[in-house]
Amino acid sequence: MADRTLGKHTRREFLAQVGATALGTGLSVPAIAQSTPHITMTLPWLPQGSQFFSFIARNKGFWKKNGLDVEIVRGFGSGAAIQTVVQGKCQVGIIAAPSVFLAAAQGLQTKIFDIAGYDTTMGILTTADSPIKTLKDLEGRKLGSTLASAEVPFIDPFLTQSGVVPAKVTRVSLQANVLESSLLNKQVDAISAFATSNLPSLLSRGIKTRFFPYSSVGIKIYSNALITTPEYVAANNSAIVAWVEGMNEALRYCMLNFEDAVQIFVNEVPEVKMSQNAVEYTSYGAGLFISTMLTPELKEGGIGWGDKASVDKQIDLVMKYAAGADAKRPRTDAIFTNEMAGKIKLTQAEWDTAAKTALKYAEYLNFRS
Repeated sequence: MADRTLGKHTRREFLAQVGATALGTGLSVPAIAQSTPHITMTLPWLPQGSQFFSFIARNKGFWKKNGLDVEIVRGFGSGAAIQTVVQGKCQVGIIAAPSVFLAAAQGLQTKIFDIAGYDTTMGILTTADSPIKTLKDLEGRKLGSTLASAEVPFIDPFLTQSGVVPAKVTRVSLQANVLESSLLNKQVDAISAFATSNLPSLLSRGIKTRFFPYSSVGIKIYSNALITTPEYVAANNSAIVAWVEGMNEALRYCMLNFEDAVQIFVNEVPEVKMSQNAVEYTSYGAGLFISTMLTPELKEGGIGWGDKASVDKQIDLVMKYAAGADAKRPRTDAIFTNEMAGKIKLTQAEWDTAAKTALKYAEYLNFRS
């Protein structure tokens, strides 16, 4: 399951969240920072297809060749994962960009050095046999959500901008672990979701779906952000450069060697390998993720490059719909930079290879250009 938490939190609530503890994942718990050649990286949640490139970076030696040893640990939500970085328990992290923006607004200072995923894939999800053929069909029906989930603050603006009256949609609060089953059991007619998180389990079981992306009305926010603290990068710049470069090499490898990368990820994570339909499940998650990578930012700027003007707008969206009253809008240049990004650019032939892979999965996202 992907990290889904965001919500309207105060700085005190962010600081009060518990740190990571091992829960039988086969991954280590965050360790206290050691020497520069060894760094600990937190995921936002359990390992999944949308972060499979980090395991490729380790397996293929993209970090090791630059003299860097990276320990990968699971996260317990982006809010808690950010804290482990701020507190120095982990030196770096892959964090959902909306959570980075919100945390910065609450005074938790980290900085984004690379973008890996250009759409969080927030949206409304239903099954293909549902009576909901258009979003307007939601009126008079039940929409299930996990209230603390990151897409929830954006539901009403998405519905409104899509011509739906939010007050006419019955909202049902659900625990994350019953979100999909409640949809399949017809307890709700649709759910708010992240495609890269919720679609793979359905698609890998042969369940056909219908997805309405927030991005169709301009509510589009970057996904994976590679972060560290300003203090850490100032003292350990070479380690962060090696980390980012290794990640970007791995991203390129995944885009060009998709099936091999999926198999490597499955073999690297025991819990994934033991699960039913492991390869198919991972392929859907990773394939949906690759679909979000094929953007003008990456094609023109290179792997990891982000559009500052777009980041400005994304921060504004988070401030408007997700931030609390005590939040202060962070300066974009204080929390985002391209200085380490964009060093690897795909050739046209490589772009075509990645696009061919993405074509199989992009249809499930229902993205509009």
